[in-house]
Amino acid sequence: MIKNRNTKKEKMNSTQQIDPETLQMAIVEIAAESWRYECALHKVLKHLDIMEAERFLRQYEYFTTKVNRAVAMAGLKVLDLSGQMYDAGLPIQVMNLEEFDEEDELIITKVIEPVILLDKNVVKTGVVMVDRVKSE
Repeated sequence: MIKNRNTKKEKMNSTQQIDPETLQMAIVEIAAESWRYECALHKVLKHLDIMEAERFLRQYEYFTTKVNRAVAMAGLKVLDLSGQMYDAGLPIQVMNLEEFDEEDELIITKVIEPVILLDKNVVKTGVVMVDRVKSE
């Protein structure tokens, strides 16, 4: 027979209330990491045979459905700004902004971390890379 070896302190910690703000920030981090994992997964899937890639994609889609439901329940929204024009007023940190002149017209080419909003308030600033807009 297996005995429960939890100490009194561990039992007390398991019943303590979690601060709602702490819980919300935990969900924000899960949302950001889920988004980042999706980007990495799509890179890996290109190297697998089609059947194996589809299996992993279905598993990931199930996982993201659960994460997205929790994110929505918390009132959060994840913004991927890929392909949008850069504007200094966006809630993002640009990793390579020093490579460009102030008058350059820039586009967001890669999102490293998405912006996360609660209602219309930023709770997590995004991190991006930009490039000059290509003239056609």
